[in-house]
Amino acid sequence: NIIYIILELYSRIGGMHYALKSSAPAEVAAAVDVNTTANEIYKHNFPNTPLLPKTIEGMMLQDFDKLNFDVILMSPPCQPFTRDALLKTLREFDYSFQEFLISPTSLGIPNSRLRYFLIARRPPGSFSFPTSAEVVFCLDLF
Repeated sequence: NIIYIILELYSRIGGMHYALKSSAPAEVAAAVDVNTTANEIYKHNFPNTPLLPKTIEGMMLQDFDKLNFDVILMSPPCQPFTRDALLKTLREFDYSFQEFLISPTSLGIPNSRLRYFLIARRPPGSFSFPTSAEVVFCLDLF
């Protein structure tokens, strides 16, 4: 079994980490967030995960390289701005990616606010499903 090594950016209290635990064979190498209150809760939820209390802008490329991760999880606070910058960078480096808007009700969670997700893959890899330049909407499946 392949175990993916994850870097969790904008980790907040660890919601992405928690979701990851039940969805994939993975280990979070480190979490990064500048919010001290959220970091205290994260440490309580995941005491064995190294937590870096800093902004990603405050990290050097060598800091990222040392973590030797396969996947980045992130939930940035200003998604419209982050989305504009992220998509530009992914295209610039020829990544394959797919955007999704998913309603939690489609997963059996009683909350109808759409959530944005993006998955990306470094070349020469590709996904096992067809991708689209359009955002995929996943509304109510139940």
